Amino acid sequence: MLVKSTALLMKSFIEQKEFFLYPYRPIDTITDIVLHKQLWFKEHFIEFIDDPEFLFGTLDYQKNIIYPSIKEIQVRNRYKKLCFYKILLIEQPYQQEQLDQLQELHRWIIAQKINLHLIVLDLSSLQIIHHQSNFLDDENVLSSIQAWLPQIPHEDLEAVDLLDIERTTKQSKGYFFPKKKFYFTNVLLAVNILIFIYMSMTGSTTNTGYLIAFGAKYNPLIAAGEYYRLFTSMFLHIGIAHLMFNSYALNMLGKDVEAIYGTSKFLLIYLLAGIFGSLGSFLFSPAVSAGASGAIFGLIGAYIYFGLRKPAIFSARYGLNLVSMLAINIFFGFTIPGIDNFAHLGGFLGGYIASWALGLKNERLFLKKQLLPQFLIILLVAGSLATGITLQEKTWEYHLHKGVKELQEDRIASGQSYLEKGVSINPEVGAFYYYLAYTHYRKGEISTAIDLLHQAISIDPQDEQAQEFLEELKQMQ
Repeated sequence: MLVKSTALLMKSFIEQKEFFLYPYRPIDTITDIVLHKQLWFKEHFIEFIDDPEFLFGTLDYQKNIIYPSIKEIQVRNRYKKLCFYKILLIEQPYQQEQLDQLQELHRWIIAQKINLHLIVLDLSSLQIIHHQSNFLDDENVLSSIQAWLPQIPHEDLEAVDLLDIERTTKQSKGYFFPKKKFYFTNVLLAVNILIFIYMSMTGSTTNTGYLIAFGAKYNPLIAAGEYYRLFTSMFLHIGIAHLMFNSYALNMLGKDVEAIYGTSKFLLIYLLAGIFGSLGSFLFSPAVSAGASGAIFGLIGAYIYFGLRKPAIFSARYGLNLVSMLAINIFFGFTIPGIDNFAHLGGFLGGYIASWALGLKNERLFLKKQLLPQFLIILLVAGSLATGITLQEKTWEYHLHKGVKELQEDRIASGQSYLEKGVSINPEVGAFYYYLAYTHYRKGEISTAIDLLHQAISIDPQDEQAQEFLEELKQMQ
């Protein structure tokens, strides 16, 4: 009866609570098996005590029964929060005094700072006759046992294959991600690499002007209406080291995220995270930037959302490695110059919200619970863009680029207005005087244009373009 009851309880813990086998020692009897479950920062262990004399023994005897396995698990899991459940099944008669004596053991457990629930089950009455604990049973082990106990004597079971039960449970609960023949992750990798090769063959991926020409994130031009840069910048990389690091990270993270969410949702999460990363940089960083880092941090955000939805699977597959990687990257982002940490944080936020809005693989879109994050995405994108544009409109760079763009589209008066506003913000930029000279030239005001070109050359004597324009205008006088 003890063996059968223990096996059936283990079966229930595996199937219903997702506690799995923890193979840390040789197994001779069923009570040598320890069940284990990790949930974020906690690791839980369930062990059954097979000793009819446990209740009748001395305190030292009871310590020697329960402590060795705890000690061995502690040694294997240093610096982790460990929570233990010890379950004693009894069939023989007992006295209340024997249960009361367990209070002394409980005081010793507290003194040793061991997180332990000690549960005594009477199989003759199918009752929990004793329970002592020193931590919160947030896994509801006690209530689960109480619910399962009435089923024990009624289930006709000759043998229990716990390994097969564990394998079947993991399969049905989604612990195994099926291998795919095609991953869209590889397409994104190929696109990034091909664009890098093309840019390297036609110019330099470390040249700021060349990066801007190819669509890098450059705040004044985004504010001036080139919103596509929020998208295109995530496919550009600054140097081979930047490309290699992001390619490695995308290859490592992307395939699992694609398996968790499905290809279509994975692609949307990646792109939305990249846009959020660009918006974060647009709001808080004036630097020209490019790269897939924001989108890759978005994949970490997608993992974290999955971890909140499926904490047992997340903890079993990844533990805290992803959380640690995120923390380390944020730390380095704030301490090492040149890293656009605002793009990383924006991408992480975007990836998390996008995962929340889209749901896991095979979950329907536009469910009531997904409307809030879907609305939040629209609000954050529109609000961030509007706020960024408002901030940029106060800078001289915005007025210079906006003015030049207006001139290129032959809106001379509008272009002149932007340039005059810009020169009032920063009169030490020679380009303003050069382009203002062009507006006056177009209006036939040659002498004013010449004066402006002299100002441009006085600020930058090496400005050959201004000097050539000045000579042309002098010949026209």
